[in-house]
Amino acid sequence: MSTLVGALDSEDTRRARDCLAAIGVGFEIETDHWLVAGVDGNFEAPVGPLDVGESGLTARFLLALSPWLPGQLELLGKGRLPERPMDSLFDNLEQRGATVARSYPWRVDATDAARSGRFSVDASTTSQVVSALLLAAPLASDQTTLMVDSLHSSARYVSLTTDVMRRFGAEVVATGDGYQVGGGGYQATRFLVPVDASSAVYPACAAALTGGTIEILGDLGQHPDRKIFEVLEEMGCTVTSSDGGTTVTGPASLSPVSVDMSAAPDAAVALAVICARAGGRSRISGLHSLRLKESDRLAALHSELTRFGSQVVIEGDSLEIAPGSELDVEFDSHNDHRIAMSLALLGLVAPGISVDDPDVVNKTWPTYWEWLGSTGAILTKSE
Repeated sequence: MSTLVGALDSEDTRRARDCLAAIGVGFEIETDHWLVAGVDGNFEAPVGPLDVGESGLTARFLLALSPWLPGQLELLGKGRLPERPMDSLFDNLEQRGATVARSYPWRVDATDAARSGRFSVDASTTSQVVSALLLAAPLASDQTTLMVDSLHSSARYVSLTTDVMRRFGAEVVATGDGYQVGGGGYQATRFLVPVDASSAVYPACAAALTGGTIEILGDLGQHPDRKIFEVLEEMGCTVTSSDGGTTVTGPASLSPVSVDMSAAPDAAVALAVICARAGGRSRISGLHSLRLKESDRLAALHSELTRFGSQVVIEGDSLEIAPGSELDVEFDSHNDHRIAMSLALLGLVAPGISVDDPDVVNKTWPTYWEWLGSTGAILTKSE
C-alpha cells in the first residue's frame, strides 16, 4: 500500500483514478492523502471501454499498460481527445506485437505483446509517450531498452517521470539515446506530491501584472515550468526563493521579452497573456506543441488577445504580442483550462473582462476561481 500525500483532486486525476480502479487498483481517498493498493502488474480485464475524459496523459499511460491487461483495451473521451497525437505510441505497441485500431475510439489488443526487450519511440509530438512507456517498463520481469528519437526540449519532463520511478524503487538509467529500465516491479512507499509548478504560473503572473507580491509555498522541484520565474525576472519582477517557497513581486510596469518557451509550453500561455500588458512588443517562440493541446492554443491566444485590443502576429511557431487599446471582452475559453485561467488574469487590471465556460478549469484546478477571488478580485458568475 502506497501513500500519496497532497495529491491533486481534479477532473483529470479523477479520470485516471477511476480508470485504474476499473482494472483492479485499489484506492482509499482521505482529506490530505490517498492510499493506493497496487496489483504488481496483475491487472484485471477492463469491462467495457474506459473513459479518460479529456486527459491525453491518462490515455497514453493506459495504452502503455495494455501489454499487462488481459483482453482488449478500448478508450473513450471527449473534446479534442480524438485529435491528440497517439501514433508514436501505437507504433511502439505494434513493435511489441499488439493489434491496434487507430481510428477513434482507440482499441488495442496486446494480450500477446512483448513486455520487455528493445523498442523505439518517436517523441517529436509529445514527451508523454516516453513517460508512459517508462512507467510501465518496470512491471516486466526483464530489462527494457527504450530508444527515443526527437525528445529535445522535453527531456526535463521525462526526468520528472524517472525521478518518481526511482522513488518507488525502479531502476532506470538514461543513456545517450534513450533509457534502460530494470524489471521486477515497484516498491510501495510514501510519496509527497510536489507543488504543481504549472499551476504556480498563474499566481506568479498575477503578481507580475498587478505589481503585487505573492508567495508560492513548497518545493517546485525541477519542473520545466519553473522557467516562468526566470522570464518574469527579465520582465522586471523580483523573484526570491528559499526552502519555504518562491516569492514574486511585480514591477510598476512590465518590460517586453523575447524568449524560447519550447521547454515550458504550458507556462507560455499565461506568459503570452501578460505580454499584452508589457511596455512594448514581445516575442515567444518554440510554441509548436501548443497546437496539439485541449485547444489549438496558439490560434486561441491570437484570437482572444486580438479581441482584447492587442497586436498579435503568429509567425511559424512564434507569437508576437504588443499592447494596444484595451477593450471590454467576454473571452472564449476554447474549452481549454489553461486558456481560461490565463485570460482571466487580465480581469485583475482591466475592466469589463469575463470568461465563458468557467467550469473548464475543473480539469486541473477546480478551486481556481476561489483562489482568484482571494486576491481581491471581484467575481460574478453569470446565470
